[in-house]
Amino acid sequence: MNKKQLSEHIGNIDDRLVEQAEKIPNYKQLHHRQTIRRLISVAAVFVLMFCSFSAGAFAFARETVVEVPVEQEAAVLKEINLTLIFPDEWKGKYSVEKDGQNYIVYHTQIREDVSAGIDAFDGGVLFYIVCYEESMTPEQFVEKGYDFVQYRYLFSTSDKTYILCYPSDVQWNPENSEQEMEYLGMEEEIKDIRFVADNILAD
Repeated sequence: MNKKQLSEHIGNIDDRLVEQAEKIPNYKQLHHRQTIRRLISVAAVFVLMFCSFSAGAFAFARETVVEVPVEQEAAVLKEINLTLIFPDEWKGKYSVEKDGQNYIVYHTQIREDVSAGIDAFDGGVLFYIVCYEESMTPEQFVEKGYDFVQYRYLFSTSDKTYILCYPSDVQWNPENSEQEMEYLGMEEEIKDIRFVADNILAD
């Protein structure tokens, strides 16, 4: 209804009152708009919270945790660029001795005890690292007939091959059961030794 129709229905009325009546706000519509704005604001807050939580979770998942390892029991054979990492239980119980191009790893206390009782006998040997003067694969090592003792193939360089060999005879005093238990326990752990070769093809 326009001003003219309103004026005709009501009668002679001031035009200003009609204009004011037309300008009265629609409170229902205003309330509806405010409700929509509030809902949009709440939704925006939830979206921002979700994004921030997701970003935090993603960043946490990508975080690198650096663990500082405990100092390991190891022997470095510089001449052949080889590091032997022993079980922690071996600490203070073994020695490494160079014999020409080979290395002997032995139980220190057993060797001292056995050598003291028997002249010219170096007991306590846990294993040898033996050097062969030619480069061989594990298959070639077998083909050449070198596998006559109990051994473990380690690695080869451009001109040498290194093998871990186990002793074939008794390495402790047979009358000492404590020595025997100690030796057999370490012998069983030889399989747990890690051999880390560094730049072995350089020679």
